[in-house]
Amino acid sequence: MTPAPTPLAPDTVLALAPDPASAQSGRKLATPGKWQNLNAPPGSLWGECQGSGQTPYLTGVDLSGPAFRCSCPSRKFPCKHALALLLLHATHTGQFGSATPPGTLQSWLDGRAARATAERPAADGNPATPAGKAAPDPAAQARRRAAREKKVTAGLDALQTFLKDLIRDGLAHAPARPYSDWDTQAARLVDAQAPGAARLVRQIPEHLSDPAALLAHLSRLYLLTEAWPRETTLSPDGQADLRAALGFLIDSAAVLDGGGIRAQWQVMGQSLTEEDMITTRRTWLVSGDHTAVLLDFSAWGRPFPPALPPGGAVQAEVCHAPGTYPQRALLRGEATAAAAPPHAQSLTLDALLDRHGAALALNPWLERTAHLTGPLHLLPGDPWYAQDSTGRLPMTGSERSLHTLLALSGGEALTVYAEWNGAALTPLSVQSGGALLSLRQLETP
Repeated sequence: MTPAPTPLAPDTVLALAPDPASAQSGRKLATPGKWQNLNAPPGSLWGECQGSGQTPYLTGVDLSGPAFRCSCPSRKFPCKHALALLLLHATHTGQFGSATPPGTLQSWLDGRAARATAERPAADGNPATPAGKAAPDPAAQARRRAAREKKVTAGLDALQTFLKDLIRDGLAHAPARPYSDWDTQAARLVDAQAPGAARLVRQIPEHLSDPAALLAHLSRLYLLTEAWPRETTLSPDGQADLRAALGFLIDSAAVLDGGGIRAQWQVMGQSLTEEDMITTRRTWLVSGDHTAVLLDFSAWGRPFPPALPPGGAVQAEVCHAPGTYPQRALLRGEATAAAAPPHAQSLTLDALLDRHGAALALNPWLERTAHLTGPLHLLPGDPWYAQDSTGRLPMTGSERSLHTLLALSGGEALTVYAEWNGAALTPLSVQSGGALLSLRQLETP
């Protein structure tokens, strides 16, 4: 069975636009009322968008590329209808059926699938090209890649100039800048097909009240602008880190084809973050010394796919995406319930910081790590703190989750599984009575 591609977030979809006008037009068309027969059969999308003529435009997307086909006369690639179809799938998944595409689209999809099969390596490791069939044009592939990279280069050059001007003016003046300064710069990076950098720019206002945090955040952005021209000097895993930070999609099929670790995995906890109308769900898995995080996305409050049971355990094959400190992962095949493996050794807060620092030394754009840490004493306040014999760290989370932890502790020390983002601990689950309890489940009335 063909694995389901990683869902595209709206920012990533808009980064595919050939120009800002196409992105704007795609946004306007991304409403269900303008479409007929919205469908998402396995591996593809298709629908009919009513234009100015009597016959609606038939639009299809092969999600394995993604690749696009539309009956409209536009010479832009992808056209506004294909962009709108992808945006609709990201924001209104429930509006899509599963009907088979019309004959013309199905023939196109079948042809792409046949070519993809022919391009897979044969047993000797060389591409297997059937007789009479031309191999994919590497020059065309290189041109498309070069065009994307040229846009990214221009966008990062402009970003570096913006950052230098910001430092030259003095960080004390940054809070006085209008929000449009950050929003405009982020929009330019989306147009430059660097949505990861755009997201970091949109986060700048969150740090304006803390000069040290602001300088650290700007440094990460500046490092992106310095690393991109030197990409070829990095290791393959370093290049993967850089591209992920800039917002390049991971090749899901290649990750899954590369195989993974089949073992019993404990579902240590889940967390949700919201940003620009996109909610990201992170599910943390641990097996021995291996950690993996599965990402799911939801736009505008749409439901997430079914989740693995927090606090439980599964037998599954977990495939890590490339990286110097691999965390992002995909599941290959089905995950089945399993007996929980023994809990990992908990870390002191000092050891947690050492481990997080070692991860940052490998990947400076890593946003968070997660660890089993304790025993910890909770210190309520503003902010709350977690404390052990090696020191203390600030905590964050909902008031309900923090008070739930305090009630469970009864004034005694607790061991928790928590995310650390360099500024605060966010507890996700807690050991109690020999079991791992999800705080999200404990918060549910």
